[in-house]
Amino acid sequence: MKRVIALYRVSTLKQVDQDDIPMQKIECRRFAEEKGWKIVKEFSEKGVSGFKTSISERDAIQDIRAEAEKKTFDVLLVFMFDRLGRREDEVPFLVEWFVSHGIEVWSTREGQQKIENRVDKLMNYIRYWQAGGESEKTSERVKTKHRQMTEAGLFRGGTRPFGYSLVHKGRVGRKNRPLYDLEINPEEAEIVREMFELCCWQGYGSVRLTDYLNEKYPNMKKWNPRSVMTVLQNSTYIGILHCGDTLSPVQEHLRIIEDSLFEYAQKVISRRVTVPNRHKDPENSLSEAYGAKLLSGLLYCGHCGHRLVGNYSKRKYPSKTVYRPIYRCYYGATHKGECDGKHTYSAQKVEAAVLKYVRMYFEEFNTSTDEIWMKQYVSQNERKLSAELKAKRAKLASLEEQSKSIKAEILKSLTGESVFDKATLQELLDENAKQKESLEKEISAILEQRSEKRNYAESLAKFYGRVNEWRKTFDQKTEEQKKMVLAQMIERITIDKDYNIQINFYTTGDKVIEKAAAEATALVEHSGFEPLTSSMRTRRSTN
Repeated sequence: MKRVIALYRVSTLKQVDQDDIPMQKIECRRFAEEKGWKIVKEFSEKGVSGFKTSISERDAIQDIRAEAEKKTFDVLLVFMFDRLGRREDEVPFLVEWFVSHGIEVWSTREGQQKIENRVDKLMNYIRYWQAGGESEKTSERVKTKHRQMTEAGLFRGGTRPFGYSLVHKGRVGRKNRPLYDLEINPEEAEIVREMFELCCWQGYGSVRLTDYLNEKYPNMKKWNPRSVMTVLQNSTYIGILHCGDTLSPVQEHLRIIEDSLFEYAQKVISRRVTVPNRHKDPENSLSEAYGAKLLSGLLYCGHCGHRLVGNYSKRKYPSKTVYRPIYRCYYGATHKGECDGKHTYSAQKVEAAVLKYVRMYFEEFNTSTDEIWMKQYVSQNERKLSAELKAKRAKLASLEEQSKSIKAEILKSLTGESVFDKATLQELLDENAKQKESLEKEISAILEQRSEKRNYAESLAKFYGRVNEWRKTFDQKTEEQKKMVLAQMIERITIDKDYNIQINFYTTGDKVIEKAAAEATALVEHSGFEPLTSSMRTRRSTN
């Protein structure tokens, strides 16, 4: 009587619920009984993909190979050969390995796989090559379906994002299985907003946010840094579902976070500095206690171009130990000869110089003057564009009347009542259509330009408002809050070994005002409006 090991496998846990394993087990036991064999051991793999999972990662296969080496069985039995796997680069050679060790490989549906000649080897390979192809086709069908669902703005299933509830709104799948859609969960949505606010405006990192959330909301889910980052980087919160590179149109009913806040959060995350060998416990970390932080993520070496990292230096005296905050160029310190700059910079000197320039930056803006200038700028743009729009629309209306007259004349030409022939009238109608099409494009361009001007003015007003608020409250903010304000204002700070500092602001007062004032001045020259005063046009800080 031959000794048998039976292997059962299903790719998904859903198949377990559908009783696929018991079905395979019944068939294998019946087949063994008919053959007069004895099943000595059974192995089950639940939720293991035969295509995605390598043989080396499948414990059941490795255990069966160990049994084969011990000669504890004679036959390896499966329901179908694809239960062994679907990888043509591995499974055919696994079957050959079993046969070479004296183990017969059988399927209840396809019989015995022999390896006696080259034809057997070829058939063995073709079987798993075909099985792999079927898996690829199935995978592509599923991916295509998921991409189509994403493009349609539908939830694809799986774990719901934090901040949403799963609601059945009538959609059903195969076999009338209910499909669920996302709906904002008000309580969780407030926590999501709080997370983004703390990240963007208070400088909270993933570890600090984790501790904060677990302490403040102990009865909610257990947070960890990875789950926090999943929330902060998930575009679903601005209403955009994603599947790989496929993005859905904006679903406003799913929006929890504004675009600007989400984009700024991504910028903050990307600028986080990972410090080598820093102690993981902040309470015991001297870097956390004494290291420089204010310009971390903004400061770059003017020699090698790499970031400077906030750290500290230690000097021991007979009576005490003094810790001094510094910014360190780790690249220069570890790549000797590739950076001719300093390896450390005094945080006190650098921060004092940067803050001096930041305060000068604040002084470029005068709120009352900006409001006067803003109203004039918006008013002049609106008047000019509205006048152009009115003239274009009037001309379009005239062309519409012309078109009606030509069409009426064409009808007359068909009955012989018109002095014009049909070909001439058709030429006139075609020319009229071209003129209308050109005018419609010009009108669309004017509407788009007007929208852009309004958006520009609104963003400018918001920018002035933010700068004015920062100017009033900057010195009262905590170091973390100051750091976040600087991150919104400054793109990059470069320093060389002589402490020459270059600050690249995202938007400088002079550039913004000069650009908009130049546009407004051009309007004045063509419209006869009262021109802007020189004080409204530019305001430069003295260095």
